[in-house]
Amino acid sequence: MRFIVLALLFLQFSFANVLSVKEAFKLDIFSSEQALLLKFDIADKTFLYHNQLKIKIDDKDVSAFLNYPQGEIKQNQKVYLHSLEIALSNLMLNDYVKNTSKLTLSYQGCSNDGLCYAPQKREFTLYKKGKIYEVTSYQKTQSEEEQIAFSLKSENLAFVLFSFFTYGLLLSLTPCTLPMIPILSSIIVAKNTEKPSKKTAFLLSFIYVFSMSLAYALAGVLASFLGASVQAFLQQTWLLIGFSLLFVFFAFVCFSNVNFELPKALQSFIQQKTNKRKGVVGVALMGFLSALIVGPCVAAPLAGALLYLANSGSPLLGAMALFVLSFGMGVPLLFVGLGLGFLKPGFWMDKIKIFFGFVMLAMALWILSRVVPLNYILIAYGILGVFFVVFMGLFDTAFNVIQKIKKALLILVLTYSLMLFVGGVLGAKSFSSPLNLSAKETKKQGLVFKELQDLNQIKEKIKNEEKVLLYFTASWCEYCKLLDSKVFKDERVVSSFADYEKIKIDVSENSPTQLKIMKEFEVFAPPVLIFFHRGERQEKITGYIEADMLLKKDL
Repeated sequence: MRFIVLALLFLQFSFANVLSVKEAFKLDIFSSEQALLLKFDIADKTFLYHNQLKIKIDDKDVSAFLNYPQGEIKQNQKVYLHSLEIALSNLMLNDYVKNTSKLTLSYQGCSNDGLCYAPQKREFTLYKKGKIYEVTSYQKTQSEEEQIAFSLKSENLAFVLFSFFTYGLLLSLTPCTLPMIPILSSIIVAKNTEKPSKKTAFLLSFIYVFSMSLAYALAGVLASFLGASVQAFLQQTWLLIGFSLLFVFFAFVCFSNVNFELPKALQSFIQQKTNKRKGVVGVALMGFLSALIVGPCVAAPLAGALLYLANSGSPLLGAMALFVLSFGMGVPLLFVGLGLGFLKPGFWMDKIKIFFGFVMLAMALWILSRVVPLNYILIAYGILGVFFVVFMGLFDTAFNVIQKIKKALLILVLTYSLMLFVGGVLGAKSFSSPLNLSAKETKKQGLVFKELQDLNQIKEKIKNEEKVLLYFTASWCEYCKLLDSKVFKDERVVSSFADYEKIKIDVSENSPTQLKIMKEFEVFAPPVLIFFHRGERQEKITGYIEADMLLKKDL
């Protein structure tokens, strides 16, 4: 605790006096009948470089035609202190501005303390009103992750880390972290066979969350060099099968002291690996792998940090942001540890361990569903459900009301499990209605996409078609399945995007061709929707979006 307080104080004193780029270089624009005046108010102990000043009207650089103040020489370079005024005469603007134009202002500065700000680019819409020229903010749609990536450049470290921790807390309320809960719960229960305590459970939770955060930080560092999603690479078939077997192993850990009589050599191996002193490495490994394989959940804050890393090549800040983001996502998991710490030893504890053992087996099947046909997964879930109700005591005698309620619930689970089994045998592909014929399920037509894997063809479509929708998806992407089954089959969505050329880009294999396309459009993991109008990008949506929210977008 003392270390955390000292670290916070260090951050506070280290970065409290660092101005944001907007505070260091305040820009005001004034209009008159003679000229458009750009005025910089430069903060004390900061300066702007003359050779970094660029002014463009549309694509024409007019910097050489402007008059600049004398300035001062600093480190053999011309700089401006305190203030800078640049006048764009109306006579010159008359030659370059037609109806409306885009005014682009680029600049960079540093402080005397040795901090240099990232190069800035401000864009405005320039138009003539009467005898004067006026500007408004340039209406180029910027995706949420691009806004977040920009904030990484322009804000100080303490603010960035606090912001990403807040993003992580918000993401913890989404399905991103839900698969982690049964994993962590199973580990804690499996390691507390004698006297479970709050301290031990919380420590295991902290190790799990810390390792999960390290995985995200490492993914960010690799993204700064590779420019692509590390999570996508980890969705390879052999890795998913291997990780599902790891879940089966942990299920056997839960079963080993109850009803299953494993071979003596295997029992000895399990006891050695789950020893409380030596098993910390196992918990850390599960946390590390869970972040990358179990929960490939991309949202705007994560994509924003990855975008900054890929563009800047600076791994440190992005890695710290991803670590803090992931730790914020893991806060609910710390409470899971505290809750399970109140468990008291007894006969019923064996039932808890059996329950979580079956949960781990269910998680193994959930991972395999990314590479195995869904009807086979339904059959497997059906068989697992039958074993579950038997081991949980369906055929035990009920002596009181609570036991009768439990038995009734187990009968319902058995009924649904049998439905899954029969539906899977018949070829069903839906958990919600396993006994429905697949023909009935496909009657509802949704958005129809044309699948392309050639970057040149995709660019040609964007250039030639009036409206284009790019949809990045993958077989292992859970949010993509929700979009396909729910959002894209909404009649309002189908009607709204009927006039779009709809292109699907499947990145399941993570091949060099797919990575090249992802890099071109700055996509780090699916799902991503990118809308184009007359060759210009209008909107980029990363992660899952409800139909109502999608229809509210100005597309």
